[in-house]
Amino acid sequence: MRAVLTVCALAVFAGATAVYSQTFTASVLGVVSDASGAAIPNAAVTATNVATNVHTETRSDSTGRYLLPQLQPGAYRVDAMAAGFKKYLHSGIELNVGQQAQIDIAMAVGEVTENVTVEGTVSAIETASSTVGKVVSNRAILNLPLNSRNVYSLIFPPPTSRAFSTPAVWPTTMERAAS
Repeated sequence: MRAVLTVCALAVFAGATAVYSQTFTASVLGVVSDASGAAIPNAAVTATNVATNVHTETRSDSTGRYLLPQLQPGAYRVDAMAAGFKKYLHSGIELNVGQQAQIDIAMAVGEVTENVTVEGTVSAIETASSTVGKVVSNRAILNLPLNSRNVYSLIFPPPTSRAFSTPAVWPTTMERAAS
C-alpha cells in the first residue's frame, strides 16, 4: 500500500513540473564562425535591448554554438568579439514573444578595434523549434467584435463551448424505440 502511494505521489509531482506551456520571452541562437565556416570557440556574444540597454552575454561553445535565452521582447542588437577577429555588430533585430531568432555570425579576420556592422531584420519564420505563437496588437483587439473590449474575454471560452470534448453519441429515435 505504501509503495502504491509513493508511486502516485511521484506521478503527481512529475506531472506538476511539466505544466509550464506558455512563455513570455524570446531567445537568440546561432553559430559563430570565421569566413571559411570554421567554428570560433569561446567568442563573447552579447544581446543588448535597445530600449532598456540591458545586456545579456554568453560565450560560444567548442563547436561555435551560442544561446541567449530569456530575452524580453523588443528591439535588440547583437555583437560578438573574439581574439584575432573584427568586432561583429548586428542591429535591427525585433524579437517577439516565444521567438527563437537564428543569427549565425560570420566574423572577419582582423583587430578587435575594427567593426563589421550588419543591419537587417530577422526572419519571421521559426526554424529553431516547432512552437506556434502570435503577438496581438492593441489595435487588433480593439477591432474585434467583443462585447466588453476586454482582452481577458479571449482567454476563456464562451459558456456554451466544451473544452477537449469528444462528439457525443446519442441514440437515434429508432434505437430508442427498439430498446
